[in-house]
Amino acid sequence: RCDVNLSLRPNGTKPLGTRSETKNVNSLRSVERAARYEIQRHAAVLSSGGTIVQETRHFHEEDGSTTSGRIKDNAEDYRYFPEP
Repeated sequence: RCDVNLSLRPNGTKPLGTRSETKNVNSLRSVERAARYEIQRHAAVLSSGGTIVQETRHFHEEDGSTTSGRIKDNAEDYRYFPEP
C-alpha cells in the first residue's frame, strides 16, 4: 500500500498548490487511477474559482473515485515531529 500526494499549480507560478493525500492505495494501477481522479478534481475546483482543502482522502476501487476522510488544518494533524 502507498499514498498519493498531489497538488496543482498554474504554469509559471512558484508556490506549490495545496495538496491532498489519498491513503492506502494498493496497486500501481490504482495509484494511476487515484492520481488521475485527483488531478481532474483539483483542476475542476480551481477552474471554478474554488480552493483546495488540505485533507486526507480515501480511494474507492470500485469506481476510481476519492472521498474526503479528514481535513488537515495544521502540522499537528500530520503527526509531524521535528527532530531534536
